[in-house]
Amino acid sequence: MIRGLNFALQLPDVTRVSTSTKVGASSARAASENSAADNNASAKVIFGSQSSDIAAVYSLSPKKMSANAVQQLNPVIEGLMHTAQSSSSISSLATLGSTLLGNLKENRGDVTQAVTGVAAETASAANKFAVTLSVVTKSGSTVNLTMTQQDDGLAVEMKTEGEALSDDDAAAVASLGDALSKTLNGLGQMPPKLDIGGLTNFDNKLLQSVDLKTDVRNGEDSLQSLNFHADDKERAIAYQDGDFSLKMSSDLSKPGLAGSHAQQQQALKAYDDKFDKARLAGNGDRGQMETMKSVFRALNSTSDAESASALRGQNLMLSANGVSQLSGLNDFSLSFTQAEKSPNPAHENEKDRFSYAASQSSEVQAHDDGAKTVKQTTRSHLSAAWHDAIDPSIPLALNKMKSSQNYLYHLVENDDENTTTLNVNGRGMLTSVGHDEKVDHRSTVKKYVLDKMVDETVTPEKYANSSLRSFMATA
Repeated sequence: MIRGLNFALQLPDVTRVSTSTKVGASSARAASENSAADNNASAKVIFGSQSSDIAAVYSLSPKKMSANAVQQLNPVIEGLMHTAQSSSSISSLATLGSTLLGNLKENRGDVTQAVTGVAAETASAANKFAVTLSVVTKSGSTVNLTMTQQDDGLAVEMKTEGEALSDDDAAAVASLGDALSKTLNGLGQMPPKLDIGGLTNFDNKLLQSVDLKTDVRNGEDSLQSLNFHADDKERAIAYQDGDFSLKMSSDLSKPGLAGSHAQQQQALKAYDDKFDKARLAGNGDRGQMETMKSVFRALNSTSDAESASALRGQNLMLSANGVSQLSGLNDFSLSFTQAEKSPNPAHENEKDRFSYAASQSSEVQAHDDGAKTVKQTTRSHLSAAWHDAIDPSIPLALNKMKSSQNYLYHLVENDDENTTTLNVNGRGMLTSVGHDEKVDHRSTVKKYVLDKMVDETVTPEKYANSSLRSFMATA
């Protein structure tokens, strides 16, 4: 009889998953480690630019469509379009989009409709909106919904390509109406809210993928953009507005390395705390960090049913209380950057900035004797700078006058790396667990009095720890 810890996880053959990222003024080492991950980021998500799909939506002309006698007129849709047309927020399209999707349960026909009549003085100052939703079913159908509000009116199109929608497929697509509505309503809030949880929880037995792209602009200036993709292999999002940008992806292609739903929730709580700690260390914006945390949870959460289906027979139990040595999360990559500010007119090169990146990558190596090695690495990088008052009771009021130049300028560069290595013999028994930790933090505080630096305090923290626990199997 062999005694020891049984490694119940069914490992795949030799596979490498590598998803990491870089942000802002990352160190050369961090940039090198993360460059490969940027190349592996979702090709379906375009970050910081108008996609060709959005450009195609803006190419629609409500005025020309309205003049087209072929367009189908639906009085309910037309009424919602007139209501939406009077608003200056993308949230005005929420009910319209939800209704169009819900209509699929009763009417599978394509919809093309436009309304015009925006006042010239309103049109010249109004924002333009574009929304495109594409849903692919596993039976071979693609439903495309586009909505746009422009200077000359509002237009919608909904078309189905490929196979005709079955009743079940139509119901599955229609069920996304509430999720679309919540997302668009969130984007229209001030400040915006990224409510994408519903878009990740589609019926994956019937639907292959969901893609949502939105854009808000004034003239040629982009004010806000969202690009979301989800399928059974990956979830990814790119978001940008005038205050911050966010890019994130979660790799769902290796369910054998993920934990149960309960373990995932525990890991997500730990990451909430880690993100909060980074925000405090770098003086980041609390509201924006809360947005990032909500998106991280949405992309990295699975339901109990999904976990049970994906992980049946694959749970990793390394102790009596069922705590895994791995994180329990799918591999992920994220980068979050706040818009830079120059609050000191006398030294505009001194920026207030905050950027944070984090990633997890997992690797499985198979050996000739049937043994396997699992290595999981998490990395994070924080780069931040900000101005602060010397006396907290006196508000900072920097201007070009020398007498105002009394302040503290903080600089933070933090890198963290943690690696867990599991060695499993050919019989599936866990033989050792190794942990490696590397920390490289550097905090600098410069003190200025009457525009002269009178003090500079540098606080470095750099160390590395390693541990190895072996489990001897005996007959």
